[in-house]
Amino acid sequence: MNEDEAKRRFFALSAIRFCGLALALLGVWIVSKRSIEPADVIGYLLIAAGAFDVIVLPPLLIRRWKR
Repeated sequence: MNEDEAKRRFFALSAIRFCGLALALLGVWIVSKRSIEPADVIGYLLIAAGAFDVIVLPPLLIRRWKR
């Protein structure tokens, strides 16, 4: 693996983690403010999607890249 590919992969992992964090924070905000009618369902779905992006997705990508 060359340096450019390593930089792209690092950027991709960082972007995925950042987007997952943003999704989770948006979900927490929606649940706490109840700014939308079905706030609980939407908020908890966003929190779950954000947690998946931060916790599960990066190791899956790393494992795929090692193959």
